[in-house]
Amino acid sequence: MNFVECHEEPIHIPGYIQSFGYLIGLDDATESITFFSRNIPDIFSIENAEQLFDRKIVDFPDIFGPVMESDLYMSLSDFTKRENETHFDKIFISGKEYHFSVFRSGKHIFLEFEAVLKNPNKRISNKYDNFYVIDNEYELWEQLLNTLSKIVNYDRLMVYKFMMDGSGKVIAEKRSDTMESYLGLHYPESDIPRQARELYLKKRKRIFSNVNAETVPILSKTEENIDLTFTGSRGMSPIHGQYIKNSGASSSFSVSIIIDDHLWGLVTCQNSEPKHIDLEDRVQAGIFTVLASNAYSSFKSKNALNYQLELNEKSSQLKSEFLKHNHLFDSLADNKGKIRKLPEADGLAIIGEENTVTVGVVPGHETIDAIAQWALNNTTESMFVSRSFLKDYGQELGLDENAAGIYHLFYRKKQEGNADLVPEGI
Repeated sequence: MNFVECHEEPIHIPGYIQSFGYLIGLDDATESITFFSRNIPDIFSIENAEQLFDRKIVDFPDIFGPVMESDLYMSLSDFTKRENETHFDKIFISGKEYHFSVFRSGKHIFLEFEAVLKNPNKRISNKYDNFYVIDNEYELWEQLLNTLSKIVNYDRLMVYKFMMDGSGKVIAEKRSDTMESYLGLHYPESDIPRQARELYLKKRKRIFSNVNAETVPILSKTEENIDLTFTGSRGMSPIHGQYIKNSGASSSFSVSIIIDDHLWGLVTCQNSEPKHIDLEDRVQAGIFTVLASNAYSSFKSKNALNYQLELNEKSSQLKSEFLKHNHLFDSLADNKGKIRKLPEADGLAIIGEENTVTVGVVPGHETIDAIAQWALNNTTESMFVSRSFLKDYGQELGLDENAAGIYHLFYRKKQEGNADLVPEGI
């Protein structure tokens, strides 16, 4: 399976669910049954499941009595007013307790069931949600992993951060002694394909309980593909299943980290043996992740404000320094170290008509000249920023590893008879 095929895989319509779940789909307008998972007879006493098609839940009071008596079903129209908003309840079916979830997506109402599992190891107290008192990014994510480990108790828990180009990096980790460390590892953009990232933004908690378990087909009288995006038991992609196997795990669980409505990263958990996490525990893991995400956003906003105030002060100081010189180039050259620190750059090159000065880690002068000439020929704005300059233009310009990202700033001045751009700084 190549990179392009991974990005094109329709993972939201697999046609099956995982074996821990049970699913019934109703028509939004008529509330008649339009599809269901093949294992529905395993929990509801029905001999011929085919008779469910085009009938209503209320047509089978002896079979679906516990569902009909639940608050969710009795007020189904109220609980499905907003699309893709899931509501939860617990019901007893044949003496066994199940989680009962309801949501509406498109023209279908989804009724989902899964057995309730008790977690005797869960130990949560109010000290675990004190994320806002932490002023260190690493400690914040470490606190989150320590908190979630009390809930999910997987062999490995990681915070996976997405980079600007879609690649990822493991920035925090909590693992058992038997698991290999992934801390600090980088992964290419293809590691989590585009459509998978889109699903992580929509459905923020995903579990793959057992990569070796048989899937359960969705039965329907039509050839319509059922969108299972918001279904908790949605079947996983076989590619993702093989990926988990290759990592030495048999089960995975993830929670999306959303910052400013963007997919910032994931909490990714892996277990060497098959393991299912109860729905209630999955929801609680999501709540703690939201708390940590909000704390991180607040922390970054505070740092950004402090940085802006500091930047303004340094800019004012530089303006005073510039007034000591008669020529702009001399002003820039004399303050090159301070200028480099403003954007926290690794290196700086200031290019004049007759001279070039550098500070920090920079390419050779021939490469600098090639970059400047490329900028003159290919950019029209006074500022140009690229975080992937090496990737995009490295081969064309013969760049080495010292030119990964770049920021160009031009001083425009008119010469006699023309209005050419003259690069004063890069």
